[in-house]
Amino acid sequence: MQDKLDQLFERLNENLAEFRAKWAAMSSDALIDSSREITAFKDAHYYLTESHGFGPEEADYLLLFQNPLQVVADKWLERTEDLSDFSFALNEVFDKQDALRDYDLKEKPSVLEKLRSAASSAVKPGHPSREQEVR
Repeated sequence: MQDKLDQLFERLNENLAEFRAKWAAMSSDALIDSSREITAFKDAHYYLTESHGFGPEEADYLLLFQNPLQVVADKWLERTEDLSDFSFALNEVFDKQDALRDYDLKEKPSVLEKLRSAASSAVKPGHPSREQEVR
């Protein structure tokens, strides 16, 4: 099994080196436009060589391909093209106040804006807090 893994890792490294050479020859605009694909290839390479625990059949299967890195990266890219989960990330931006602390603001909010924000997130009268509901 270790011999097969060594062969697979060598091929994956060769595949990545070929893509790196291709990327090195691209203009900066073309690189920017290809950033999602580049990320998919780098993510796939990292996952396959550092994180995934291969079964014997998996290594044999990927060795059937001249470019197993592209096979896996293309599938990963297909998954990341679905932006349906993006709404969850955006909800986290809107729900958490840490973005106000962690990122530069266009301008500092006024004291009045801070009070309004705090008041809108406070528990409304007549509605028990979670602690009160548990009791």
